[in-house]
Amino acid sequence: MISVGLWVGALVAGTAAVSYAATQGYWVQMAVAAATCAIFVLLALSNRARLARSGGSEPALAGSTSAWMGLVWAWAGLSMLVTYQLVLSWHEWWQYVLAGVGGAALCLGFSAMMAKDTAAGREDQALLNIARYLTIGQFGGMIIAVIGMVIDGKMPRNPAEPDWAANAVFFFGAVALAIISANALWGPSARRR
Repeated sequence: MISVGLWVGALVAGTAAVSYAATQGYWVQMAVAAATCAIFVLLALSNRARLARSGGSEPALAGSTSAWMGLVWAWAGLSMLVTYQLVLSWHEWWQYVLAGVGGAALCLGFSAMMAKDTAAGREDQALLNIARYLTIGQFGGMIIAVIGMVIDGKMPRNPAEPDWAANAVFFFGAVALAIISANALWGPSARRR
């Protein structure tokens, strides 16, 4: 399980940091977005490793990983909401906020289901298989997004474009999700009984 206080604190601090950094300019905001995502990745990977070392079940590991993925999605959505409501102007912001919040809701919903299974001491193999396939899809999608943003010239982005702050959030959020997904697929796993 993860600490709700740590999760909420990371979300609030990460959102505030990247939104404030947008007032300081392109390179500062990009550096803060990268650093924030690096912290999220370290939290996610260390939590999964700690759970695996302590004998955590597959549902416990899947739930923890999903909660940290949800943090990245929530941070992306909230960062764009705050940035484009208080700092910058870009008319398409709301679509990406909805995507971030939707991704967060899916991840957190799955995490809650896994927490129930963990508390009950059961493993729903069908649900774990679905989670694995979704994680594979997310990993592939995030790799494609990162490569596509570089190829399309969206990263680094021309600071004259109104979506420059969103692109840094998209890019580093996608990198973070790819790393967390890869760790879920090939990193520490539950010990078989």
